[in-house]
Amino acid sequence: MFSLVNKHEEFFDYLVSNARNFHKSVLLAKEVLQDISTLERNGREATKLEHAGNKLTIDIVARMKKVFITPIDREDFYALTRRLDDCVDDMKDVVLSLRIYHANNTWSEPLKMVNILEKMSGEMIELMRLLKDIDKNEKEIAAHARQLNKLESEADVIYRGAISELFDGTHEIIDIIRWKEIMGGLEDTANQAENVGNLVKEVVMKYA
Repeated sequence: MFSLVNKHEEFFDYLVSNARNFHKSVLLAKEVLQDISTLERNGREATKLEHAGNKLTIDIVARMKKVFITPIDREDFYALTRRLDDCVDDMKDVVLSLRIYHANNTWSEPLKMVNILEKMSGEMIELMRLLKDIDKNEKEIAAHARQLNKLESEADVIYRGAISELFDGTHEIIDIIRWKEIMGGLEDTANQAENVGNLVKEVVMKYA
């Protein structure tokens, strides 16, 4: 059965939930980098958030099959859902890589990156909330999307500086391997978060 009853704004709640899952996963990584003794517990929690994100993706696809009219195109909803889910997956991978590479919290650069990601995740939650009324919130949406671009640029600067420091000749080979992989994962996550903002801008151009 297809439904024409309403605009089905509950779809936006799925997006907000996935953005919140990303925020939670960032906080898990932050806690690990501040206190390495939380690694095992937070690794399990990050995996649970990944599974929750996967379930949200399945739920939104199933829901879209039952309605005829969605607030924005199905393709846009699905793309946003997948991008947000990718962010959660990337953060889970970062947390698990801290365990795989036997990381410690003696280097400050990863925490700087996570602090940027924490801000980005907050921007993403606001973006998903504002999408419920694109016409009314167009300017605010654009401002939050620009902020995501700005934060990703800041993350790039931190990443390049960190990689340069790793290869300045003062670090052990094992530390270079360890932190290069972890910083790369954090940089990839920042790029994914920026992609969410860019996709939102494309959606707004269609409907505003």
